[in-house]
Amino acid sequence: MTQYLAFKCQTCGSDMDYAIGQQSLKCISCGAADPIAVEKMDFTAHDYRQNESLAPELDANRVNHDVHCDNCGAEFTLPPDAHADECPYCDMNVVVPVELERYFKPDGVLPFDVDQIKAEAGFKDWLHGLWFAPNALKRKAIQATPIVASYMPFWSFDADTFSRYRGSRGDDYVTTVRRNGQTQTVVKTRWRNVNGSVSVPFDDLMVLATQSLPLKFQNFLSKWKLHKAKKYDPRYLSGFRSELYSIELTDGFVLAKDVMDSVIRVHIKRDIGGDHQIIRSVNTQYNDVGFQLILAPVYISAFNYNKKTYRYVINGQNGKAYGERPWSWWKIGGLALLLGTLAAGFYYFAQ
Repeated sequence: MTQYLAFKCQTCGSDMDYAIGQQSLKCISCGAADPIAVEKMDFTAHDYRQNESLAPELDANRVNHDVHCDNCGAEFTLPPDAHADECPYCDMNVVVPVELERYFKPDGVLPFDVDQIKAEAGFKDWLHGLWFAPNALKRKAIQATPIVASYMPFWSFDADTFSRYRGSRGDDYVTTVRRNGQTQTVVKTRWRNVNGSVSVPFDDLMVLATQSLPLKFQNFLSKWKLHKAKKYDPRYLSGFRSELYSIELTDGFVLAKDVMDSVIRVHIKRDIGGDHQIIRSVNTQYNDVGFQLILAPVYISAFNYNKKTYRYVINGQNGKAYGERPWSWWKIGGLALLLGTLAAGFYYFAQ
């Protein structure tokens, strides 16, 4: 059986959960508090090049952890890639030390700032603000699964990039032409080949380190208030679910490079200048690459609408929600028809 951590009240022996916003554990029975000493996260990154070739045995041979609950005596298996959860029989908090399961231990944790009530309010705000959603969505959306507060693992990368590029620059100019016996003013584009280089630094670029969430949530879950990060302490996980990384370090860097590339291309277009830009090739060098592993707070759930299930997440720091959603093709079609009618009208009057 796997050894685990359980945080008990010294007064009555009940479970103690992390109290959101109070920097302490709080007894679920008598309310006694056990403060957690505030230790800011050290943002000194680990050298990526020294770690990318490692093939830790723990990561290659992952195991499911069988747990014997000391509270109710039940035996159960933790969900795959989870190291903090509750006993399914008595709800006792269970935290398995991460060093038993993975080579890399979290460097920091972003504690929850938003409780479940505010998270559910954030979901409703998001639902009511959806454009082109069916009118009945707000009335008929039914929660399909309970909302789960979970710490999700993220790789955080630093890098100094240097990119050489080849492309084309287009500059618009105005000229006149004769059409149907009339002189008309038209805009044309003069193109010329260009090449150059840009240097773009990246600091604390966050990418998902878990496969339990679709990558389409990546952009929404990449923005965090990292100045609130605390040094990793398992007490922050008490009362929550927490996942281990299931995307390896090297695969995480591949995801990070995809994000970097999109940013680098914006800088390249700005460097090319002109009215239009075409990028034909980019060759990027990644220097001084560093990384850290951070646990971030996320509420996860799903809702049903019209016999389909849609997943959504809520940022545990600010309460904002994002997720899969249905579309009203009648509304989209109506907008397309309106825009087409307006375009035809403008064209008619222009002629």
